[in-house]
Amino acid sequence: MAYSSSLFPSPFFSTDSSLFELEVTRDEFHSFHKIDRDLFTRLVFVLKRDMNQSSQVIAFLLVVEQLGFARNLVACLVSSQDMLIDAVANEVGVTNSNLTLSYIIQYRDTILVRVTKNLNDVCNRAFDDIYEKGYKEQRLALERAKVIEEMKKIRLGAPQQTPTRFSVQHQTPSWRNVQQQIPPVEEKAKAAVTETKGADNKEDEEEVTPADDRTVFLTFSKGYPISESEVRVHFTRKFGEVIESIVMQEVQENEQPLFARMVLKMEYASKIEEIVTPMNKNKFTIDGKHVCVRKFFPDPSSSHV
Repeated sequence: MAYSSSLFPSPFFSTDSSLFELEVTRDEFHSFHKIDRDLFTRLVFVLKRDMNQSSQVIAFLLVVEQLGFARNLVACLVSSQDMLIDAVANEVGVTNSNLTLSYIIQYRDTILVRVTKNLNDVCNRAFDDIYEKGYKEQRLALERAKVIEEMKKIRLGAPQQTPTRFSVQHQTPSWRNVQQQIPPVEEKAKAAVTETKGADNKEDEEEVTPADDRTVFLTFSKGYPISESEVRVHFTRKFGEVIESIVMQEVQENEQPLFARMVLKMEYASKIEEIVTPMNKNKFTIDGKHVCVRKFFPDPSSSHV
């Protein structure tokens, strides 16, 4: 689709490719796209965003630069705060008075072609080692989540052993063994004092936070199913080992859960403010799918998830 060159720059017109057939090494290519690599690294490893979506974001930002609407756009974003970068990545809404929604709609097909070209010619080559590192971390996170799930199943499914008369008789130690296990009186006195102090300190320091006060409520977009493992991996990568449990909406086998509750561990109860923000609402992207979060408030008149 063509447009008047007197009104707009023409980045989509073909050029003589023979002028650019120059051998460039991998290191030179990485060095040339250092700013793009820096932004991609922050999107993936600092903001914990999906790698494929982050590549598409940068490919689109490069199109905006190539169109001449915002020169050095990527460089400006690299020097910006994480909150701004995250907002731009969420909306890809960096526009000015010339780059309007109607313009993007009018030249949609051409812009998509350019974005695809940037993905293939720039992002896939400039970010190849970062992709490898990111996929490795994802695999480790998935394996860790699977191990946690298996441990939970083993703990919940392990049968409780009831002691019998026979087992008690065999477990009864002999008098000789009992004598060997009795510590000297002086050591017993020290141990008793230490234990008493420890109990007093524990009572002073221990503050119980109810589960509802450390629960995050998540909602998912219909038609974009998200599994419990995906939720666990994403929030573990972003905030650490803070999750105590995740309760997905109970649905039929062929239906998609639309919401879930995520309970934080007692020692990480304060993390809830970081997750939902002081505005009590936040939005995350998990594998390209939007997830909205807020603090959980139980409704006495209805059942929970």
